[in-house]
Amino acid sequence: MLGEPPEHSVRSIALSELHDEEACREYISWFQHYIDAPDMKVAASMLAKRLGYLWTAPLVTAMTFHHQHVTFQLENSFLYHPKLEEHEKGTRFPFLAVNELRAEELTGDRHVWREKAVQEMFAVQLTPLLKTLATIAPLSMSILWENIMVRIGRLFAPDEGETEQERKTIREDFSYLTQVASGQVFGERKNPLTRFTDCKDNVHVAKSERLTCCFWYQMSGEYCLKCPKIDNEKESQLQ
Repeated sequence: MLGEPPEHSVRSIALSELHDEEACREYISWFQHYIDAPDMKVAASMLAKRLGYLWTAPLVTAMTFHHQHVTFQLENSFLYHPKLEEHEKGTRFPFLAVNELRAEELTGDRHVWREKAVQEMFAVQLTPLLKTLATIAPLSMSILWENIMVRIGRLFAPDEGETEQERKTIREDFSYLTQVASGQVFGERKNPLTRFTDCKDNVHVAKSERLTCCFWYQMSGEYCLKCPKIDNEKESQLQ
C-alpha cells in the first residue's frame, strides 16, 4: 500500500532498520513467536519469502512488464502487521507500506537502465538485508536466494496473451536476471539465481523443483509442492 502503515498495527518496522543486525535480530525474534515458528531460522526464511512477494516481485514486474524503474527509500518503507481480531483469519505475515514511491518511465538503452534498476533493487537494498538474516538466523544464503527466486520465476511463465515482442523482452529480462547479470549487481561474488534455472529448447526457465528447503513444513506440517524433501521422504519409506 502507499502511505504510512496503519496506525493501530500490531508491529511495524522500516526496511532500513532490518539492515542493522541488532534491530533485525530483535524483529525476527518477535516475528518467530508471532507466527509460531519453531526457531529463528524458520522465521527468517518465511520473512525472505514474504519479501520476495511484497518487494521483489512488484519491482521486477514494473521493470519487465511496464518498463518502469520504481524507486523508494528504505527508511520510508515499512513492514507492518495489521491488528487482528480473535475471530479473524487474516495472515500474521507482514504487509508493505511505502511512502514517496517514484516510477520513472524508462527509455533509451534497455541494457543500461536495466542494470541500474537491478543493482539498486538487489546490491543496494535487498542483498544487505538477506545477509543480515543469514547471519542472525543462522541460515544459508542459498535458501534465502531461492525464496526470492520462486517469487520471480513465476512472473516469467509463458502467457498466450503476450505478443512476440513482449515474449522477447520477457525472455531477455529473465536471461539477464539469472544468467547474464554479474554477481556485482546482486552484491555477491557471482549471480545467485543461476543455479535455480534450467535451459529448455534454448530458453532459460525456473527449475520446476526447489534445490533447497524453505522449512515451511516445520510450521505447517506439510511440504510445499516444489519441496526437495518430498522425494527424500518417498525414498526413505521405500527402503
